[in-house]
Amino acid sequence: MQSMTAFAAQEINSDLGKLTCEIKSVNQRFLDLTIKAPDFLRTTEEAIRKMFNKNISRGKVSVFIRFYPNQDVNLNELTVNQSLLKQIQACSVAVHDTLGGQYNFGVSQAMNWQDVIIQQPADTSALQKVAVELMEKSVADLIASRKREGQAMKDVLTEKIDIIQAKTNEIREFMPAINQALQDKLRQKLEDFDVDVNPERFEQEVAFQLQRIDVGEEIDRLDAHVIEVKRVLELDEPVGRRLDFLIQELNRESNTIGSKSASILSSTASIDLKVAIEQMREQVQNIE
Repeated sequence: MQSMTAFAAQEINSDLGKLTCEIKSVNQRFLDLTIKAPDFLRTTEEAIRKMFNKNISRGKVSVFIRFYPNQDVNLNELTVNQSLLKQIQACSVAVHDTLGGQYNFGVSQAMNWQDVIIQQPADTSALQKVAVELMEKSVADLIASRKREGQAMKDVLTEKIDIIQAKTNEIREFMPAINQALQDKLRQKLEDFDVDVNPERFEQEVAFQLQRIDVGEEIDRLDAHVIEVKRVLELDEPVGRRLDFLIQELNRESNTIGSKSASILSSTASIDLKVAIEQMREQVQNIE
């Protein structure tokens, strides 16, 4: 199990300078990957994306790669466009001859002429290899962080699902006493009213009232969902969406139990159920 919330930071040194990488990951329905890196690493972006697609299926992931060059390193090479410069020089001589010495074309003007100075990137293939190595370390660090967070979440979910199971068992144990209390209450009302009632008709009414508050099916479904949650927690794959669905089902059954509650005992247990389920839901939102 992995959390979608994690952070990783790595750095690596090369002959040209230092490369650093920070990765921030938060919850997101699908994988949303953003990479901010120097221009010379554009050719490595596809390889970086493949690393994430291979290891992560969900989450909003932001990658920040920075390069700090050594003092004597320049990643750009400047050259002079000799052909263009000669044409400019020839034109300036022609203009000079035409104007009779009234026009001078200087060095600064020549350098400011568009495309006279050509900027070309230096060979950064070595840096690109270092960047890929850095990303491999950073992604591994992020996965380890997500797994640590995931294990902590798994522990919390295991604790909460045990609470849900215990509360479900409490409600099951309460039901015979609740049913008996309802029958006694109905009989007492009849005695208070001092009315003769057909025993068969009375039994039918009791059966109707008991059916109205019966939560046996809801308890059985809660048991099934609890078993499924425990099974899913042990899977070695992304389980966030499956757990999210199961939380919805647990919540639906607990709401029904609460609406059918006929005793303070079942009402209290139902509230405890809802609290535990909500705490699980908050955790599940961050699980991959």
